[in-house]
Amino acid sequence: MSETIVTDQTAAPAVLERWERDFSRTKTDGITYDYIIVGSGSAGAVLTNRLSEENDKRILLIEAGGVDTKSEIHMPAAYSTLQRSDIDWQYKSVPQLYSHFGCINQQSYWPRGKVLGGCSSINAMQYVRGDPHDYDNWQLPEWSFQEMLKYFKKLERADPNTIPRNEKFRNHDQENGMMNVTLIDDPNPINRLFIEACKKHGFHESKDYNAEESLNGCVGMSQVSTKEGKRWSTASGYLLKAVKRQNVDLLTNTHVCRVVFDKQQQAIGVIVKRSNSLDQEEFIKGKEVILSAGAIGSPHILLLSGIGPKEELDKHQIPIIVDSPGVGKNLLDHMFTLLVCLTQIPTSSVNDATAENLQKWAMQGKGPLASCVIQSLAWCHSNGNDKTQTPNLQIHFSPGTPDAEAFKNVNIKPEFYEHYIKRNIIDDWQWTVLCSPTLLHPKSKGEIILASRDPLVHPIINPNYLQDKEDVQILVEGCKLIEKIIQSEPLNNILKSGIKMNADESIENEDQFWESFVRKYSLTVYHPVGTCKMGKQEDSMSVVTSDTRVKGVKGLRVVDASIMPSLVSGNTNIPVVALAERAADLIKNNA
Repeated sequence: MSETIVTDQTAAPAVLERWERDFSRTKTDGITYDYIIVGSGSAGAVLTNRLSEENDKRILLIEAGGVDTKSEIHMPAAYSTLQRSDIDWQYKSVPQLYSHFGCINQQSYWPRGKVLGGCSSINAMQYVRGDPHDYDNWQLPEWSFQEMLKYFKKLERADPNTIPRNEKFRNHDQENGMMNVTLIDDPNPINRLFIEACKKHGFHESKDYNAEESLNGCVGMSQVSTKEGKRWSTASGYLLKAVKRQNVDLLTNTHVCRVVFDKQQQAIGVIVKRSNSLDQEEFIKGKEVILSAGAIGSPHILLLSGIGPKEELDKHQIPIIVDSPGVGKNLLDHMFTLLVCLTQIPTSSVNDATAENLQKWAMQGKGPLASCVIQSLAWCHSNGNDKTQTPNLQIHFSPGTPDAEAFKNVNIKPEFYEHYIKRNIIDDWQWTVLCSPTLLHPKSKGEIILASRDPLVHPIINPNYLQDKEDVQILVEGCKLIEKIIQSEPLNNILKSGIKMNADESIENEDQFWESFVRKYSLTVYHPVGTCKMGKQEDSMSVVTSDTRVKGVKGLRVVDASIMPSLVSGNTNIPVVALAERAADLIKNNA
């Protein structure tokens, strides 16, 4: 959550010159594309690359945002400055009934990437596959972990200097992989103390948590999607190659309004509006349309296209193509509780943005600006670390000292910074570490619904966080566990809780104290999924079948996080990349 301000003068020359032309002017008249892909993010960039490997197929990729030459995109330490910027959709939830009591108007900001690479261009670059059980729990044979493992290996280039070789689980092939993965360079020494303290509470240190049969009880240094100190997004990994092919067209700064169907309910193209002429609609022809607009964008486009719950479409006078009650429902997201610890060990902060460090990052990819803020991860189950269970808690350990400005990104009231950080900074205790328990498999579900039939109006986002009391109980157990870890050697002399040290906090009943805190200060981890759920044909709430086709129409698919039936046990970017790799093969084989 560090706030780092940079200018384009600090960008490496390769960043500024990475795209050859202005893709907002792409002409599409007179062309019928084999595939129109909507959204260039963690899924859409993958599909564009893989489907264009067939030379006889003409591909159009449409992105609402622009190119990714903004310097802060490529600087790992600056990722939080991208939130609420011009490359963020700037979504916001409705006021929450059961959570966010410590946030302004009880609302949550929901950053989503509006740029080439989508969320892979603005996220915290954590490289996590999830737990192997997650995929088996979907109960869709085509998406089992054994099936997905092929694609996790296919997509990656594991750094041979930092990621242990493992033929079963990992791919170190630097020629054929697409996404770079490495360990954080020069991590803060406090990470080692955190790992040692976790081991005293039943965790085991994993040198490679992406090569474990189960994540339960693992703790280790973060693996990240970076290369030579720069972010490695799907735009870097997949799109730069794809746009050089003759059969690929890229159209940026263009908003997709809806999918168009013929009388046989066959998708025949899309209606778009270009950013420089928002009052004009343009029809682009395609034989097949693939929505990869994410867990908000894809259901939004389906609803605008007449695919969704009948009562909602009727309300907005949208002609019904398919009465599909699951569109926009089953919204699931990870939440973490914001626990702040004070430390005497310097951690990353806005003060790192010195001229020297900026130059060191731009020219060498080194120094504090090359490091992600989240530097260690741990997983456990609140009822013990049974290897046959998926974990229900993840710990994000972030050695960073956010200032008051940084907390605006999460919409927290100013008193949080004043009460838990500023008033406790004394003598040598001037730095902080965020050590946050994350709820991995929430019972609470939300929804995305239309606010208007105007495609430029954001949909209504209601995550319905913490409606289910069990979600609160798991986060309370996570908070109590982290307090125990903090009080264990060798952390007990290095960290002290900024939460528990305030005399005016009543903690006579610890569970009540933590429930109140969890409902005030639990926030999104930016992992929404499930709003176009993939499932069996007979499941009335599934939106797509296991081949990614939208039920009830022809020539339309959804491939992105929205089709995940349930959340995986960790950060979602790499699972979505693997999902898109798997879907590309299904599409090529016309499955």
